[in-house]
Amino acid sequence: MFKTILFIFIPNFIYLGLFSFIEEQKDLILLSLIITTIIYWASNLVPLYFSSLIFLFTALAFSLASKDVIFSGFSSGAFWLVFAGMLIATAIKNTNLTLRFTNLFSNIKNLTYLKLLIYISIFAVLFSFIMPSSVVRIVLVVPLAIALASSLGFQKEDKGFTGIILTFILCTSLPAFTILPANVPNMILAGLTKEIYDYELLFSYYFIANFLVLGFIKNIIIVSLVYYFFKDELKNKLEKEEIQDFTKNEKIVLATIFIMLILWMSDFIHQISPSIIAIIGVLFLAFPTINIIKAKDFNSINFSSLIYVVAIISLGSIVANNDFFENALNSLVNQYEPFDLEILNYISITSFMSFSGIVITQPTIPAIFTPIAQQLSDVSAFSLNEVFMMQIAAFSNVFFPFQAPPLAVGLALSQIKQRDMLKIILLLALITIVFLYPLEYFWLSFLR
Repeated sequence: MFKTILFIFIPNFIYLGLFSFIEEQKDLILLSLIITTIIYWASNLVPLYFSSLIFLFTALAFSLASKDVIFSGFSSGAFWLVFAGMLIATAIKNTNLTLRFTNLFSNIKNLTYLKLLIYISIFAVLFSFIMPSSVVRIVLVVPLAIALASSLGFQKEDKGFTGIILTFILCTSLPAFTILPANVPNMILAGLTKEIYDYELLFSYYFIANFLVLGFIKNIIIVSLVYYFFKDELKNKLEKEEIQDFTKNEKIVLATIFIMLILWMSDFIHQISPSIIAIIGVLFLAFPTINIIKAKDFNSINFSSLIYVVAIISLGSIVANNDFFENALNSLVNQYEPFDLEILNYISITSFMSFSGIVITQPTIPAIFTPIAQQLSDVSAFSLNEVFMMQIAAFSNVFFPFQAPPLAVGLALSQIKQRDMLKIILLLALITIVFLYPLEYFWLSFLR
């Protein structure tokens, strides 16, 4: 009953609270809808799929954007990657390939839970250099993470199970913001700097300027937080099992994944979308004469998670295509008064961009702030390049899972509780602002 009252009260309260400040009715409804949806997602007041459907329906009913934009989540590559990823995971499970992956960790001597988390974090970061799409990486590692946790004797309700999954997801996604081709916002930033300012972001400088603080040190903090909140003891000792020769189906799945990886890594040559590559792989494995992915696997897909992913992507598209948000941010930038200390300017501007990601989502940060980077440079006295680097610090700092599609995809595929991920990323975001932002400022100053 209390949840029902809150469900009805929240949107009305927000609408009335904003009524005096926003003249345009559509902008008022849109902002109220976005804030309400974010509260629903963050609080789990209602199931994620339900609040996602409400968002899509309301946006459509009030024509808050064109239909193409509202339903852009269904046509996005991320949606089809998640869909394909769920089926690829079943192919891996159906052929028992996960056993071969867990055998890799059986080679670690005197394996403890903490040592396992450290090795997972190293594996995840190294994988980010090889595989350019964070969503694709999540799609591939989550079924392996579940298999590893299960092999160690953990059940889904165990802290150790959650800790292993979270380490895979977070270390695969967040440090990769500091590796140029590894995440979508990185590539949006690189594309816009070239298009608008004829400024090319080089892989080497991008990496040197960001990885030490926002990649390496952040990775250590992630492992520390996961270990603190989800400390557990290994239930089973990983014994290296005698594995027989590869079966025909195992060879087919491995060959398919290997070809997909090659195509994903070389997309800069052939320009084929990662989602198309993934769907072709699924179609091949589901082909009647192959039949590794079966009809029952399609029936078992978690469509509620897919709807959640769709709504997240659509929200970002609506914001990115809405003049109200761009004008509002421009207005706030114009009102900015610099501090005497340069470090305070760095922290305040970067934090502002970071907090804006709660409403506009991470991929939209570079899309909105890069066009006004020169304006930010003028009011803050930072160079244009430094403003670009500040954006990286901003969009690599995530407060809620819905802000970053890879984290939402990880939740969708792993079925771990959102509140467990929130414990880590909320505290990590605060540590980043208080500790890592000043450290990054000093590091960038050293590189000048």
